[in-house]
Amino acid sequence: MMVFLLGWRNLWRNPLRSLITIVGLASGYAVLMFLVSITEGMRVQMLNNGTDLLVGHVQIHHPEYLPDRDLYETLGGSEGTDWRALAERLRREPEVAASTARIHAAGLASTGESSAGVAIVGIDPVQESKVSGLQGQGSPKNLQGRGLLLGENLQQELVAGTGTEIALVTQAADGTIGNDLYRNRGTLRTGMAFLDRSLMLVHLTDLQELLSLAPERIHEITIKLRDPGEAEAFAARLNDSDILPPGAVARSWRSLLPTLSDYLDMVTASYVVMIGLVGLFAALGVLNTMLMSVFERVRELGMLSALGMRPASVVLTVVSESIALAVAGLGAGLALGSLLVWHLSSTGLDLRSWMGEISLLETRMDPVIPVAWSWEAVWLPAVGLLLATVVASLLPALRAAFVNPVLAMRNLSKA
Repeated sequence: MMVFLLGWRNLWRNPLRSLITIVGLASGYAVLMFLVSITEGMRVQMLNNGTDLLVGHVQIHHPEYLPDRDLYETLGGSEGTDWRALAERLRREPEVAASTARIHAAGLASTGESSAGVAIVGIDPVQESKVSGLQGQGSPKNLQGRGLLLGENLQQELVAGTGTEIALVTQAADGTIGNDLYRNRGTLRTGMAFLDRSLMLVHLTDLQELLSLAPERIHEITIKLRDPGEAEAFAARLNDSDILPPGAVARSWRSLLPTLSDYLDMVTASYVVMIGLVGLFAALGVLNTMLMSVFERVRELGMLSALGMRPASVVLTVVSESIALAVAGLGAGLALGSLLVWHLSSTGLDLRSWMGEISLLETRMDPVIPVAWSWEAVWLPAVGLLLATVVASLLPALRAAFVNPVLAMRNLSKA
């Protein structure tokens, strides 16, 4: 304790130099807290946007259904399964927030003068609203009575306003051509270009009728978990249980969105890079401060050595001074960074003046980036900067420990 008290007192022999270093450390720590918080916010936003539309956190399919989305590969095979009981059973799992059934098909939509290829998704409107974040002027509850919802760009391509009658043609499961008339009930705006120009939502039972599929046949059950981080473990547990129909397989969002998964892992790894870069500059500042401090105290250090002070004690004295420097800087930086992150956590970082929505990596990045408060943003930069400070002080400390007492007493700067 006495050594650290001595280090703290030595720190203020040159107040201006110490204050400049403390301000530098505090600024670096506050910037790192901000960068880690905004990066975490962006990571969470991209994960939510990528899974809240159609992917969900876990999907259950026939093992041969993906990646081709074969019309005939329904859950339970050609006989189907009691998917309503399965969905209800899954909702009773503590990890599950909601689950819903879906059917997928491809077809051709026409309004008479215009036509376009469409990706048709049959949904259960009530359960779908609990799983997906699809937004639009229409609501999934408006799908009764052969209603449908169109992607924003698709609606423009078909020149189909609300109430427009749309002819839908597709390949049915019995080998015939399924065709029927539907009425547009609203607009879907997902913010993802490939969905907005092709997506069409219809009621699940209407699509079963169009595709000549029995009521027991669906293509997937999509699950929303309370914690997306549990998706891998939950999918693995389902695959090892007897909950699923024979042959069915559960896949997490990491398997369904591998590009997004890899990118989010890379974002997390970027924390180390950011802390390393800021820590390098902080270390250079501390190194300069400690070297100057040692050079100014050569005679004092020589006298301490002559009086029998061990080199290890000298090293500890200098390192304790750098630790005192780091504690003061990190304390000030914590206050500054917490204030900044707290303010932005309620408003987000608004970039609407510079950018709009960006769709990439099977997800969407919004122009208002949330700033997520997390303990990682506090302790990771703090540990990184503290280590950088201690490492930077070792060179001056070792020089001080092995100073030649005779030469030091003569006020020579080199030993």
